[in-house]
Amino acid sequence: MSGDAAKRLSLVRHANAEQDSDVRDFERPLSRKGRSEAEEMAKRFLEREFVPDLVLTSAAVRTRETADIFARVLGVPARLLQADDSLYLADGELILAAIRAVGPRVTHLMVIGHNPGISAAAISLAPETVTTDLPTCGTLTMSVVCAKWGIIDRRGVRDAERVAPKKLFG
Repeated sequence: MSGDAAKRLSLVRHANAEQDSDVRDFERPLSRKGRSEAEEMAKRFLEREFVPDLVLTSAAVRTRETADIFARVLGVPARLLQADDSLYLADGELILAAIRAVGPRVTHLMVIGHNPGISAAAISLAPETVTTDLPTCGTLTMSVVCAKWGIIDRRGVRDAERVAPKKLFG
């Protein structure tokens, strides 16, 4: 992608989390399976050279852990990870509003969130590619033709690609 009108957006559902009922939902960590999912999906991003300039993530433990794994594998500095309480269980419209608030210098934005909101945002932007919910650590990466994030909508989406960990784990 070249020029300031070409951007890339990656929407990621957090990886598989522990189901421990003794822990508040916000504090649930990734399971062993989830850590493995996040590691493999991040490696796939690295192979494709899909390295974000900024990662917005829900402040919940499982989304922050997913973001940390992606950042480590992709070599993204910790200062480029922004945990946001408002993204915890956010609906699709709130996620789209967070995307639209990002500054124009960011050319590849990654957003890590929860269902149903992250899938709703994905379906809103790429309904031909995403027709059902993203699974844990499922991703949607797309090229977006827009000079600034504030005007992103489905009309500018190009080359949307949905990937799920199950394709990597057999």
